[in-house]
Amino acid sequence: MCAPDGSNKAPVVQVPFVAKVWLTIYDGIPKVNVPFTNFNISFTLLSALFLTGCRFISEYILINYLGWPEDGTPSKECAASCAGICHSTILCTGLIVAFSTEKYDVAAKIDTYTQTTGWWKKFVDALLQFCTAYMLYDATINVLWLRWNPTLVKFDFSPDDVLFLAHHIVTSFYMISARVIGAGHQSAMICMLLGELTNPFSNLYLIGELAMKLDCCNGPTAQQLHYITKISFAIMYNLFRVVIAPPFFAHTTYSLLLTKKGRTNVPLPLNIFWNILIWGVCFGSASWIIMCNQIILDYMSELGLATTIMTMMGSNEL
Repeated sequence: MCAPDGSNKAPVVQVPFVAKVWLTIYDGIPKVNVPFTNFNISFTLLSALFLTGCRFISEYILINYLGWPEDGTPSKECAASCAGICHSTILCTGLIVAFSTEKYDVAAKIDTYTQTTGWWKKFVDALLQFCTAYMLYDATINVLWLRWNPTLVKFDFSPDDVLFLAHHIVTSFYMISARVIGAGHQSAMICMLLGELTNPFSNLYLIGELAMKLDCCNGPTAQQLHYITKISFAIMYNLFRVVIAPPFFAHTTYSLLLTKKGRTNVPLPLNIFWNILIWGVCFGSASWIIMCNQIILDYMSELGLATTIMTMMGSNEL
């Protein structure tokens, strides 16, 4: 593609409005680096503070205006889901804009993108820091803080909590290491996008499950909304985790491990570890996929579709 001046350079993409908002905040805050390094974490810290505020404001509204129980686990879990929805909505909007303004190349170095000027690099850095901030906030507030037992002076972790913390640690490592080596950013970004696009649906489903157990929130309208949300969540989750994400992950593995660019830009030990994380999270979704599949089958049974399909399959076999 030629530029307006007739050269072979690709035309420079102008800064979209969404990116401008991110960059205004990113450029407007004081730079804070990890001690003794030049590694910037200022946007991470600000974002973690913002998400923490979303979580506690949500809990305040739930208790004081919507009748949810004070100092109750349902209110805290619902507030955490509200913050999760806020995070995924903001993040995915930014990720879609970022992908739409540069060439898709999961193995490239951040400095080699040519369709944008320096703003895209800062935009991507802000996105990775924002997602890292969510992992920091979520692990600190929704696990460590809630599971701390002051009487026994220890954390009361469940097996799920341990897996939860491990997931947040390794995904944070993925994003941070991409920033450190200056390459593979889009491999992290595509995992973030495909993982977070269904987050609003899953959190609305979890909120509905909590609401159905409370006297304040389980009326006929709420029950109908929860039913619709549950079906929507199951369909969207399985669509992304079973149909859409695996081909993207396979392409990422190919680009990182089986191309010279991938092996050159991302050190082999880190490269292998990234791919273990990608597929570990993918297969780690199996229990949720099975649950969503059952929700879909139950819905089809209610409509009589399951029986019809089984009958048609039996007829074809004959």
